[in-house]
Amino acid sequence: MVVDTHVQRLSARLGLTKNTDPVKIGQDLMKLVPRDQWTLFSHWLIWHGRRRCCYARKPDCPGCELRAICPSAGRVGI
Repeated sequence: MVVDTHVQRLSARLGLTKNTDPVKIGQDLMKLVPRDQWTLFSHWLIWHGRRRCCYARKPDCPGCELRAICPSAGRVGI
């Protein structure tokens, strides 16, 4: 499981982990995602955080397709 800054941020925003250590985040995600999907899942989160809408400073929550399941959607100052 690849854990870069985007995976770390989105995993926390989506409520998939409470950890801040990339190794522990990876371990948490590996429990949730089937092994054969680890790389693809990481790439999805990276794309969503880098190119789609879940930017670090100004996420586009209204334009996000995950807003219905995201515990952080619409929160000010995420």
